[in-house]
Amino acid sequence: MIGIRADANKIIASGHVMRCITIAKELIALGESVTFFVADNEGRDLIENYAGDLEHFDVVVLGSTYDHMEDELSVLEKKLMAKGVRALLVDSYFVTRRYFEAINMICPVAYMDDLGKEPYPVDVLINYSGYYETLGYESLYKGMQGHKGLPTKLLLGLKYAPLRRQFYEDELSGGKAKVEIDYTESHGLSSASVDNGFRILLTAGGADIHGMLLATLEAARDKGLLIPSGSANANVGSPYITWEVVAGNLVSDAASIDALSEQYSNINIHHSVTNMASLMRSCDLAVAAAGTMLTECAAVRLPAIFYQVADNQKFNVEFWQRTGGMLFAGDVTEDVDSIDGISHIKAEVVSAICDNVMALISDTNKLDSMRTALSGLTDGTGAILIAKEVMDLVQ
Repeated sequence: MIGIRADANKIIASGHVMRCITIAKELIALGESVTFFVADNEGRDLIENYAGDLEHFDVVVLGSTYDHMEDELSVLEKKLMAKGVRALLVDSYFVTRRYFEAINMICPVAYMDDLGKEPYPVDVLINYSGYYETLGYESLYKGMQGHKGLPTKLLLGLKYAPLRRQFYEDELSGGKAKVEIDYTESHGLSSASVDNGFRILLTAGGADIHGMLLATLEAARDKGLLIPSGSANANVGSPYITWEVVAGNLVSDAASIDALSEQYSNINIHHSVTNMASLMRSCDLAVAAAGTMLTECAAVRLPAIFYQVADNQKFNVEFWQRTGGMLFAGDVTEDVDSIDGISHIKAEVVSAICDNVMALISDTNKLDSMRTALSGLTDGTGAILIAKEVMDLVQ
């Protein structure tokens, strides 16, 4: 039995859990059973929604608080021993040295780390970012040991990016795939107008805590990038623009987004997407937050306009800008509401997104160069590599 400790909720979103589910599937493929340990029912519900149909898979609720992990140690230790967990993968920003020291008395530990803020006594440390060298892991973990008393093993770089198999097994000729959506039924558009148009993937993570989906669409409306339902098939720029909007299960203003899509014919809303890679390959450009989605864009060579939604994404922002395949629109974490209650910085970010969209629509050479810049950064098979390393811990 391999254990995974991760959480998801409306505050921290679903990124930690989703990448761990991907690794869990590879562990199961290698013949192991997997148990997720989560703080509360919110995390359990999301995991069961996305992975509940897996065999040799279970979820245990600890009844703890996701951001005070030391408080759960007495319960977690008992659950680990009761389940016979032979190794634990931990993915959280709220860990402490004491937390890992306690778990190390029971089993080996692998840790998914994005921050590099301090060394922990773990057997395996994973950071699959493109900026890992900036964090100095080699010196940070010098002398650190895990459960077996061996030096902590470092798994660093984009080769360890744990993307779903669809990102490297569904490659189609020319790197494009058709999405199975009946546009003519939903919006009365001709197939030619869709096939020859410009598709933009709009996503903001599982929770979209900054309300960027709705704000971006409203900015697009104000700049003439949306077409009122029933009007002629024409909008700013050429060719025809279609917005493919992915609204995650934790998005709080999903009803408002759905209502807006009813008013404009070139918005398509996607809930519970099962093959994101196929949807991404069908698009010409992505608009996304500076998270794992950018690594997925790189895997399918999809140029992106992105924005920062967390303080810890600073290095991620700098790295993806340097690749030449992505454009940065701004940092919404700097947002401060004014007296009139309007989020002015967020308004500036979504305006910049739309301005970049309009510029790229008419500059195919720029888009081509951005696609080329993303080639070869990652093949997305990191989940397989991580699963094998976790399995080595129990041999």
